[in-house]
Amino acid sequence: MTEIKTDKKIDAATAPKLDARLKELLASGESRLVVDMDETTYISSVGLRAFVSAQKKINKIGGSMVLTHVKPCILEIFEVTGFAGVLTFEN
Repeated sequence: MTEIKTDKKIDAATAPKLDARLKELLASGESRLVVDMDETTYISSVGLRAFVSAQKKINKIGGSMVLTHVKPCILEIFEVTGFAGVLTFEN
């Protein structure tokens, strides 16, 4: 299991780094990810896509990804976009 922390803002500037890190971990054989979002106060559509893309890959290999410490304002974005039903959250 690998734990990573997200940036304060997950936007067009930072999401590619997150996406690359998630892809790198999955390519190395990691199948259990914990993503600590404690510091994240903003997420754009690019950030949402990074998580959904990683989740699809994890589902194919039978792994798991859990997003932890998700602030209510960020969780609301996942819910409004419909991604809350695809991802796993834990506080």
